[in-house]
Amino acid sequence: MCGIAGILAEADLDPHDLTLLSRVHAGLRHRGPSSDGLFAEGPVALSMQRLAIIDLAGGQQPLFSEDGNRVLICNGEIYNHKELREELLARGHRPSSRSDVETILHLHEDLGLRALDRLEGMFAFALYERDSRRLTLGRDRLGEKPLYLWRDRRADGARRLWFSSELRALLAVIPPPLRRLSPRALAQFLTFQYLIEPQTPLEGLTQLPPGHVLEVSPDRLHEAEPRAYWRLADVPALQEMDPVGFARAALDTACLRMGSADVPVGVALSGGIDSSLVAALAARHYPGQIHAFSVGYTGRPETDERSIAARFAARLGIPFTEVELDTASIAADFPALVAAMDTPVADIAASGYYAVSKAARKAGIPVLMSGLGGDEMFWGYDWTRQAAQRIAAGPGLLERLAAPWRRPETAILAHHPQLKAGAAFAAQLLGDAVPADHWLAETRPDPALPPGLAVMDIVNRTWLLGNCLTLLDRISMAHSIEMRLPFLDVPLITGVTGLRLAGLDDHAKPHKWLLLSAHGDLLPDEISQRRKQGFTPPVGAWLAAINAATAARLGPDGPLARCGIVDPARLAALRPELSPEHLYRLGLYATWLEAIAAEPS
Repeated sequence: MCGIAGILAEADLDPHDLTLLSRVHAGLRHRGPSSDGLFAEGPVALSMQRLAIIDLAGGQQPLFSEDGNRVLICNGEIYNHKELREELLARGHRPSSRSDVETILHLHEDLGLRALDRLEGMFAFALYERDSRRLTLGRDRLGEKPLYLWRDRRADGARRLWFSSELRALLAVIPPPLRRLSPRALAQFLTFQYLIEPQTPLEGLTQLPPGHVLEVSPDRLHEAEPRAYWRLADVPALQEMDPVGFARAALDTACLRMGSADVPVGVALSGGIDSSLVAALAARHYPGQIHAFSVGYTGRPETDERSIAARFAARLGIPFTEVELDTASIAADFPALVAAMDTPVADIAASGYYAVSKAARKAGIPVLMSGLGGDEMFWGYDWTRQAAQRIAAGPGLLERLAAPWRRPETAILAHHPQLKAGAAFAAQLLGDAVPADHWLAETRPDPALPPGLAVMDIVNRTWLLGNCLTLLDRISMAHSIEMRLPFLDVPLITGVTGLRLAGLDDHAKPHKWLLLSAHGDLLPDEISQRRKQGFTPPVGAWLAAINAATAARLGPDGPLARCGIVDPARLAALRPELSPEHLYRLGLYATWLEAIAAEPS
């Protein structure tokens, strides 16, 4: 796990290019405090900051192929590296280390871009071929690991492509006059509380989409476009397989693979179904080696799940560390939290991620397993199950008469009350700066998918990617913590998708039917039978404290009024009418703008 950055130019790099890259490199230090590395030759330079997890002594990057032609830097973990290594050895390859990501180099020698089909893990990588001067950038299927892209020109006119694991690090090469905010991005944020990739807050700055690869060379630097190597719709159907048996084996294997490391491993334990299953399976495979971390709130309100998590940890026989979050500290730490986000995400759960990651780092445990993805992949939200059932039933008579032109699938997000309120808020604040239906037009479903998978695909490329994975990566890496997600293990998600393509309609069954049928016996009733509540802190008190602390940033001299895309008079007129949640979004965006303005250029 690490942070990666680099540059490819039309002409050989000059000293100023390398100076700029060194600044980007320094901005990623928190992602990899173990070691760093640099490769620079002709028109390319690749840099990385490493957080050592596998092969602590021998996995230094950049990594080179046997003939020295291919050079690799990678942020991530390849969970099937042991199986791949055996295949590569049998074919005559001689890896120079036990590093899991070195398998990418040798697979690429044998298979080219088809190597991506074999990788099971989370990753963003850059691979340079010295003979052809071709740079390949690749990102994992669901986007667990980020990769930002920025194209510009040198003073002599030579075009350049920059890439980095984080947005803020890339600000070192984007002068303040070019940091133009995107109205479309702000509208997305106000609607969804996050951004829909590949959109970023800045014009011209984008992300390599999940499941995509970009091949580029100095002579076609700006023409090359990302290409998809994986789509949910292309997963093969799985016929004649027992869904419960498959889910039982696949999740068990995922926890076995993700609990393996050359450093201590912990689990973020909330007291809910998903994280409890991960803890139970990991503890079974690694007895005496797993440490649980949980958060709670001052005064122990009803939503405080610490006691449930502590009882379950004791049942599993694993050490348990709890962190209590108080309102005053939440407000005081808010600027640091927003800076750690890198990209603005207005999810109140960010404070929980931040506290758990900080506690794990203090305890000397650099790897945490999480239950994130269980709700998204296994129907943990009532509204997604209802959306799938509504689409399967088709539009009703009144809907057809009222809007015969409307494609039925556009209703997937149109019925979500929070999104409707957010879209109305964005329209009030920004007026005609963005289309009124932007929040629907940008999230249209894949027509090749059946109803259940169409909804899941939407959730995966909006909420899961833009909110959950973005927050989890940035906040955990801000504390040099690698977060692993068994529910997003490639064999598990592709297998369950294949079963659904073959006719499994588990969205029509009870809450998390497949998970509980496969592993429910591992959980006590107080976990398996509880009503879902998610991360539920004392939201009212937290929002009131944060909004009070950020109020000045929303004034006529604040960063939001100065950003150029918000009318200060309209903002002032709307403020008294806004809900605490919408004030929170504005305050967070303004705080993020302050962090961006403070970045050196």
